[in-house]
Amino acid sequence: MTGNEIYKRTETYERAARTIRLHAPEWKLLLSFDGERSLANAALHAQLSFTEAKTHAQKFVNLDWIEEQPITLDQFLQQSGAPEIAPPTPSTPSTMPTIQVAPTPEPEPVTPPPLPAVTSAPIASKVISAPPPLDTARASRLPRGPMRLGAVVDYITSLVGNTALGQLLVYRVFLRVPPELLQAEDIVSIHLVNDTSLIRTAALQQAIAKAVSEVAKRPLPDGVFAPA
Repeated sequence: MTGNEIYKRTETYERAARTIRLHAPEWKLLLSFDGERSLANAALHAQLSFTEAKTHAQKFVNLDWIEEQPITLDQFLQQSGAPEIAPPTPSTPSTMPTIQVAPTPEPEPVTPPPLPAVTSAPIASKVISAPPPLDTARASRLPRGPMRLGAVVDYITSLVGNTALGQLLVYRVFLRVPPELLQAEDIVSIHLVNDTSLIRTAALQQAIAKAVSEVAKRPLPDGVFAPA
């Protein structure tokens, strides 16, 4: 039990309700399972700690007084706070969860400002200095192979003990990646299971690494890169 489950009272409970004997907090918790409250919300309503509510709820399940109520996708997204998931593309199996990449909006046309009048004053030449050399010590540490998108997703998911929470963390990470960089590599959706996409563009690799660092507070390990 994670706390997101929604329970409702069963017919077994309805038949035996008048003969059941419970303490007041247990009655308040049992009556909170109305098919709409989650286990966590029922615990708050009954003024019990989550650990106590979880113990009592397991007893109610074992006695067949309550059963888990299936919920819709909208209810799940509302409880978890996850962004809405677009349906998979035709080429993607419907059983595999994906993250849909939003299309890049077309830029609005911009009228350039008028050019200033040319004067007879001499134009001083500007010396353009060469860019500073790349830190060779840092460059030598960068992996040379392409980034394996599936390995990135697996790594992010592994940072959280619960698979569902790990997938929510994946959503939060890729919401920070500019969609135009993903589309430039023809990535229109991100599979949460067994994604075989390889990322060779340095800009997209850096954007993903930056998003992981900002959201998960962890650097990407070298293991997410394929051998050169």
